[in-house]
Amino acid sequence: MKKYLLGKKVCAGKDGGFTLMEILVAVLILTILITMAVPMYERTVEKSRLAEVSTLLKRISESKLRTMDSRNITQYYASPFGMEELDITVPPSDDFYYGLYPKSFSNAVCARRLRGDNAGTVFLYLGETAPEYCHVGGKGTDVCKEYLSSGRKLFCQNATGTTSCDAYGLSSYNVGDCD
Repeated sequence: MKKYLLGKKVCAGKDGGFTLMEILVAVLILTILITMAVPMYERTVEKSRLAEVSTLLKRISESKLRTMDSRNITQYYASPFGMEELDITVPPSDDFYYGLYPKSFSNAVCARRLRGDNAGTVFLYLGETAPEYCHVGGKGTDVCKEYLSSGRKLFCQNATGTTSCDAYGLSSYNVGDCD
């Protein structure tokens, strides 16, 4: 006995399973979608880490300047205080090292990526200290040129031999060490 569904002949005894070819096509399509989605996900995660680091560096910089002001220190060349003496709590991180004393921009703050594909990437936050460097003798540096032309306060330096700043959507500048 044959049944008709919307003008098409349907066998009453055939079960509605999938053929091997249909399953292979579905698996192939899923593989392609996953292959495209994973790199986009990783880029999104790195950019969210950058937003987190940028916010924390701004808070550390403001706290550092308040501490320097309360101690009547104008230049932070030595280590008169550390992270534990700031008026904010810097959460422990396995992903980033935070420094109060970048050698090339002493009153700025910095972070270095500790692990992952972008390990070794350095982020420098000038904050309110940028005019001090860029209007007095520092005009020749790429960091100061960028600050004076666009007001940028967060800078990135590639890890050795890589283009890790590209993963964060930033250009690389020579910002020095973050120790």
